Amino acid sequence: MLNVAAIQRHMPARMKYFLKRYYRTFFPNRLILIFNPTYRCNYRCSYCPVVTKFDYTTVFAKSGEKSVADWLRAFEQLPPAMIYVAGGEPFVYAGLPEIVNELPARHQLVGIVTNLSQDLRLYRKIKKKIHMNASFHREFVTQDAFLAKIKALRDQFHINVNIVATPENLPLIEEIDRDMTGHGVTMHVDPYVDIRFRYTPEQRAILDRCLRSDRNPDSQLDFDDFSVKSCSAGRNYINLAPNGDVYTCNGGMHYIHSTLYTGFAVGMDVRQFAMGNLFDPAFALNRTDIRCSLPCKEACDRDSVAIRRIGPAPSAVRPAGLASAPGSPCPPTTS
Repeated sequence: MLNVAAIQRHMPARMKYFLKRYYRTFFPNRLILIFNPTYRCNYRCSYCPVVTKFDYTTVFAKSGEKSVADWLRAFEQLPPAMIYVAGGEPFVYAGLPEIVNELPARHQLVGIVTNLSQDLRLYRKIKKKIHMNASFHREFVTQDAFLAKIKALRDQFHINVNIVATPENLPLIEEIDRDMTGHGVTMHVDPYVDIRFRYTPEQRAILDRCLRSDRNPDSQLDFDDFSVKSCSAGRNYINLAPNGDVYTCNGGMHYIHSTLYTGFAVGMDVRQFAMGNLFDPAFALNRTDIRCSLPCKEACDRDSVAIRRIGPAPSAVRPAGLASAPGSPCPPTTS
């Protein structure tokens, strides 16, 4: 099997971002697995939809998290997958290095997103040269301290920096990018996606200058897209929760559980997004595509699944007062 995880360590960042949107062209049926070992996090970023704005530990508590042995046995039962580790803060789950080291050889670990806040000794337990997306959260760490952590670890890992283009970050984002580049670090900007927020034209101009070619902000920020879509999530892409529950996609999990998004799904059957539990002997991937008429806000979903618009929006699907009019910007945050 082509080792995409190895290729990305040697491919220039700009080329990787350009090719990412064509992933499903080259690998139409390879399973992508977003693995969330925990939704706990030691940060409480004001803009976080997983920990702060809606706390997913109220749905998936620490007591329900599976053990290292459980996960390794479960991964043995899956077909070859490309695994991306997310959360929460994945390294709050203390057994993560062991899972990484002992991952069945049929799978490829394509990356881990982390705030790099843990002790260096924890990262050093990983014996593989893997890709890390280091999330820079200015509310909790200074730029100098963050860069120092990267420099201490980049002999062991391939590290790329992510930053969210919040209103507080936008005025500094180009300066931060230049500083990161000056230290040999590649930075990736993620749009700030929130139903109550719309970028001003001036803010959007800054965002557009900073985005890489793997992002389509017009789609990701479009809360009015209720067209019917044929989607391969659940067939070649799944989102795995800390207790083993499986969802077709990260967005589908939000529509079922998160108060930020459940208002969109009033009157819609969201049960198709829940696929069961990986530890159920009867669990199986979907055999066919699903049909979805909800806005797809998750870049990780759209980058890794085949989505095709097949029809207009069903009548009376737009939730009143949510998607049709721009809201006010998010509350001020401490930067």
